[in-house]
Amino acid sequence: MPALRLDTERLTLVPISLELAEALADPPAAERLLGASLPAGFPSPDLAELLPVHAGRLRDDPGLLGFGPWVAVTREQAVVVGDGGFVGPPDERRTLELGYGVAESHRDRGYATELAAALVGWALALPEVDRVVARCEPGNAPSIRVLEKVGLRRAGERDGLLLWETA
Repeated sequence: MPALRLDTERLTLVPISLELAEALADPPAAERLLGASLPAGFPSPDLAELLPVHAGRLRDDPGLLGFGPWVAVTREQAVVVGDGGFVGPPDERRTLELGYGVAESHRDRGYATELAAALVGWALALPEVDRVVARCEPGNAPSIRVLEKVGLRRAGERDGLLLWETA
């Protein structure tokens, strides 16, 4: 596994490496690589669709590790509870776009907040990043609470989605 990782109170966040991106097509192989069990339905359809694109980016530039998806693993039970990460490297405005999700069986335990806070903190500590943004649906109250808790503020609305950014 890559040396890059983030530890929070209850989670270890691991960026999805090329090896892990390829292994996630075979859950037992991914579990061996992570040293953690995967919940039913992991990776989510959105993450599964992103993995080949992410793998291609890493093949072209291994330095992009960390600017794509990460896996959140509970430190005590060694169970993957969700994923989060960034749409890509910082853009010309020195901005990263954050996304995250927690497996349904692990929701309502604060994992999304812990995951998002760690990723925002990591991103803002990078010299090439000045701002983190996110989008969510107006009716997604749990996601709105997470974004507020991790220090993002509402910055408008576009295409039916609420826009968020770090202050």
